[in-house]
Amino acid sequence: MTKTVVHGKVKWTKSISKKEWIADMKIVKKSMAVLVVVILMTGLAACDDMKLREAKPVTQGVLRVGMNLDIPSMCYLSEETSNPEGFEVEVAQKLADKLNLELEIVDTSEENLLKSLDADLYDCVISAVGISDWNDTHYEHTTPYADISSVSDRTGITSKYTKIAVFTKKYNLMKDELEAKLQMMRNDGSLKELSDKYFEKDIIISE
Repeated sequence: MTKTVVHGKVKWTKSISKKEWIADMKIVKKSMAVLVVVILMTGLAACDDMKLREAKPVTQGVLRVGMNLDIPSMCYLSEETSNPEGFEVEVAQKLADKLNLELEIVDTSEENLLKSLDADLYDCVISAVGISDWNDTHYEHTTPYADISSVSDRTGITSKYTKIAVFTKKYNLMKDELEAKLQMMRNDGSLKELSDKYFEKDIIISE
């Protein structure tokens, strides 16, 4: 469960001579060759079209991000305002800003975070999710941008997969856009600023 926070066929035969049969076979081979080319071209066009569609956010003008808003320091609801706060929340906001998109956070249980990508409930997951063999096989992800192994006392995360990344649905070209913006945030120091703000140390992975 999730909730939105903030916002035919005819067969026939005929008798023909061997000469006619050979001629017909040549025609068939040529026809089949043309058919194969057409199928390949159509398939490639369809793939390209699919990729173009997938490079766009699920909702026009909005970056929808799946988060588990129950992780201290990373992504949680403020006791004072009941609004999302934390390191990952601000990472998501900065990514949305750099993509010229509005940010919408979808609060999702930990067990459904990645699964909900397949249902197109949101564009990506930014929720302190580490890169494991299973995650790497079933989903796209950016290069890791932070290692949270040294801040488990603040986050309560005990997973051995401590290098976190942004995850998207398989073959979603949004991943490339997000990757580029994360690199910009490395270069301009904004990722480090967020790390210092929430953890008082640098947990950012440079490359």
